[in-house]
Amino acid sequence: MQTVSTLVPPEAAPESLAHIPVDTSSDLENIDLASSAQHQPHVATVMSGPSRWHVLIATWLGGVFDGMDSSIFAMVLFPALSELLHTQSHAVVGQYGSYIIALFMLGWALGAMVFGAMADHIGRAKTLSITILLYAICTGLCAVAGNWWELGIYRFLVGAGIGGEMGIGAVLLSECWPAKSRVFAVSALATSLGTGYLLTAALNLSLGHFGWRYLFMAGIVPAFLTVYMRFKLREPEEFVRLQEARDKESARTGASVLTTITANASACFRELFTKANCKKTISVAAVASVAIVCWWAVIAWIPAWINQLTGDLAVEQRSHAMFTKDIGMILSGLLGGILIKKLGYRLALGTSFLLAFALSYGMFNTVHSFGPALLCWLVALGFFAHLPFVIMWTYLPELYEAKVRSTAFGFIYNAGRYAAVVAALGSGMLIQTFGGSYAMAASTVSAVYLLGVVGVFFIPAKGEYLGAVGH
Repeated sequence: MQTVSTLVPPEAAPESLAHIPVDTSSDLENIDLASSAQHQPHVATVMSGPSRWHVLIATWLGGVFDGMDSSIFAMVLFPALSELLHTQSHAVVGQYGSYIIALFMLGWALGAMVFGAMADHIGRAKTLSITILLYAICTGLCAVAGNWWELGIYRFLVGAGIGGEMGIGAVLLSECWPAKSRVFAVSALATSLGTGYLLTAALNLSLGHFGWRYLFMAGIVPAFLTVYMRFKLREPEEFVRLQEARDKESARTGASVLTTITANASACFRELFTKANCKKTISVAAVASVAIVCWWAVIAWIPAWINQLTGDLAVEQRSHAMFTKDIGMILSGLLGGILIKKLGYRLALGTSFLLAFALSYGMFNTVHSFGPALLCWLVALGFFAHLPFVIMWTYLPELYEAKVRSTAFGFIYNAGRYAAVVAALGSGMLIQTFGGSYAMAASTVSAVYLLGVVGVFFIPAKGEYLGAVGH
């Protein structure tokens, strides 16, 4: 694999690429893996053109099926739980739907933690092959669920697989693409979720009349087509050098592979809370939590709300509504890079949070029937509710060194997912409190977006590693 080297300014480089902890009998954070690297500038290596396009396509397809899976559940939430619970009560469906969403988020958080750490030790590409297999198989199992708790268990496992998917994909892209085009690559990746949502809407139009189980079965087929591409992926040169240094140190000390991985994982986590990183880690995790909480406690309820507006299962209306929201999501991926370069990370994030709040609160409180006005609201809301994720996927990899990059991404999103668990359960209680009104519950929770507007003042203006592009 041909590579092109991009020198990172010494002032932006880590103290040493070589300080990787492996020895449990000594100070884990100060072992010298490669003395020759001690006095060298940090070198970030990017892949040749064909190789990095292979990475982009493979990760993009994974994101498509990630989006398909997430939107399939949102699409079938009401009809599936109505059947499994033998009720048409929106209050009851809202309550049990919140339980399943909470289980999904718990699995997502666990998966992000496990697979994020795994990616820092066995490789980004290898880990991505595992994640897509896990959530593809478990999505298929959702189709045979016999009761609500079986569906909840399968959604937990799906969440575990999805947990590492987009985070590791964004990290892999960031390490393979040069700084001048990295925003383009990550923005392209961000369009994958919206594309997956669009495909789900199309599937719902064609298969929705046959029942919700058919949507889950259809959702697993394309995922397996991605597996082949994943097994052909090459690891970034920056990670390869890091892994070679770890292997040499393991051979020198005689430490077992398991001991080395465990020690490295522990040290990577501690690295996130050193004096240099602690404030950054906590503030960015808090801001990311806002985007995740609001997506799962506000945006995820839109299909169920459409059911309520129309008074029936509304296959066509639900699909048309999601089509328009998904177009907004795709546009945020296409235009997100431009906004980042024009506004910088903090201003772009703050603006997206403020407008997402205004749009979600306005839509749920002013729209009372299905029609063109609703579709216009949904395009705009899809754009600004999804934009924080586009920004974060570009921003987060620039904040940390290669040795902890996936661990950091996983931890930061973990915080948001655990918070989303609480928010999902809270949304279920609010739906009951408001007599089954999804609109009142969602508009109330949308106020969390305002916390994100405040939070952006406490995060770094741009990253230090990989060549930052924000202001």
